[in-house]
Amino acid sequence: MQETVKVAGGLVIRRTETGLDALIIDDRFGYVTLPKGHVEPGEILEETALREIEEETGIACRLLAPLQKVTYAFREGKTGEQQMKDAYYYLAEAIGGTLKAQEEEISAVRFVPLAEALRLVEANGYPNNREVFAKGLGLAEAFANGKWKDITGLIDHTLLKPDATPADVLQICKEARAYQFASVCVQPSFVSQCVQALAGTPVKVCTVIGFPHGATTTTAKAAEAREAAASGAVELDMVLAIGRVIAGDWAYVQRDIEAVVSAAGTQALVKVILETGLLTPDQQAQAARVAKRAGAHFVKTSTGYAGQGATVEAVRILRNSVGTEVGVKASGGIRTRADALAMVQAGASRIGASAGAKLLSEGAQAPF
Repeated sequence: MQETVKVAGGLVIRRTETGLDALIIDDRFGYVTLPKGHVEPGEILEETALREIEEETGIACRLLAPLQKVTYAFREGKTGEQQMKDAYYYLAEAIGGTLKAQEEEISAVRFVPLAEALRLVEANGYPNNREVFAKGLGLAEAFANGKWKDITGLIDHTLLKPDATPADVLQICKEARAYQFASVCVQPSFVSQCVQALAGTPVKVCTVIGFPHGATTTTAKAAEAREAAASGAVELDMVLAIGRVIAGDWAYVQRDIEAVVSAAGTQALVKVILETGLLTPDQQAQAARVAKRAGAHFVKTSTGYAGQGATVEAVRILRNSVGTEVGVKASGGIRTRADALAMVQAGASRIGASAGAKLLSEGAQAPF
């Protein structure tokens, strides 16, 4: 049995003064279609989509959301044998480059208004592409009029499992590059690897301090913070002394946070994880205010490893407690776009999640 061939590509949109345009291709067979190509060894689907778009059209992009998987039969050119192909499509936004058709593959590339793109596809597109175009252009239209919010820049793409390997970490770095997430958040031993993998991109490297229980000494937390910042981490998510919060030892809690803020210096900002699922609403509010006094740049709901994860109510309490001067990060149990948007509406300015691209999907589940 022959292996199914995997290809990836996407529908590219660009912002204009009058709205959005879509990128379409006139292929060598005379059809209107989308850029796509074969997944090369070692590539993730998102990398393939971006590479193929740029190779075929000259346009550099970032991904906004996965769109649809299309499976169809085709005949292999050399042997004439029928094979199956899985095509993975993404919605992408143009961020640079100059239009230039890949001569051996296509005859022309062009940007046209969204409505014109849909008309061209309906008139002269491949039948199995029409649904992708319709879905992508509908999502693009919602993006243009503000009904679909781009949240890629709010996401800390997170991998903190104890069994995470260097290969797993490289995978999330590749995903973060493709979508241009706010950061990747990893265990301290992986900071240097992420700094190297994300060089030249806007994606930040974040790590954790005193993780996951917050019960290490203040000296140990400060040393962790100092080493992480020296290794290239520019965001530090520290777990405060949870037991001291519950005991009401606020002086200890403040000193603990201040030590990490001092160790981070100007090299890294500090997010303080409160583990809100273990605290009462009053403790959540007081801990957030103490973190703000101690110089923290963000307060964060949860590690994901103890008690309840992020809740809308906890996010609202934290935002009300710190005002607008300090960020609020919702983290723990956020697995769908609806979850993420609810947190943002409650006051979150950053979302920590291991779900990654799933949070960008239009519906409750990713299309592939």
